[in-house]
Amino acid sequence: MNIKPEKILLLFLLVIFLTSCDEKLEPPKTDINPLDIPDQESWNSTVSFSDSGNVVAILDAGYMGHYEGKGYIKIDSGAKVDFYKNGQIVSTLTGKHGLVLDSTKDIEILDSVVVINKEGSILKTEKLFWNNKEQRVYSDKFVSIKTPTEDIQGIGFESDQNLQNYRIYKVTGTFDK
Repeated sequence: MNIKPEKILLLFLLVIFLTSCDEKLEPPKTDINPLDIPDQESWNSTVSFSDSGNVVAILDAGYMGHYEGKGYIKIDSGAKVDFYKNGQIVSTLTGKHGLVLDSTKDIEILDSVVVINKEGSILKTEKLFWNNKEQRVYSDKFVSIKTPTEDIQGIGFESDQNLQNYRIYKVTGTFDK
C-alpha cells in the first residue's frame, strides 16, 4: 500500500484542526457578591422622617443606594439632616457619608460631621448616630462643642437632637468664657 505524503500531511492537518476547535468558551467569572450591588439608587434625594404625622427630620443626600439584603440605605456625596420640633428647624447635621437602617430608620453620619442648633452651638465629630425613636444623637468618638459660654471636648457624647441637653464623657475644655 502506497500512501502519498500529501495525503498524510492533509490528514495530519485535519486532525490538528479538529482537535484545536474543541475548547468551549466559558463566561468570565466575577467575584461580585449580589448583596454588594444596590437594589435601588437615587441622586440628589430627600427623605422625610415623621412621628404621628409630624416631620421630625428631613435628610438630603447627593447619593442614596438601597441595599435591601443588607438592611440599609448607603448615603454618599454629602448628607444634610434638618431636625424639626413643632414644624420648626431646631438643628442641622451635615457630614460626608453614612447609613440609614431600614428596620429603625436610625441614621449614622461619618466624616467631617457638624451639628449646629438654632442658638448657634456647634458640635464637631467624625461619627454621629441619630436614634429616630428617641430623637437623640450620640457618638463614641472625639467631640467638640462650642457655645457662646463654653468650649468643651471629650470622648463620647449624647444629646437631644436640639443640642440643648447634652452630656460629654471624658471631658476636657474651657467653661464660662
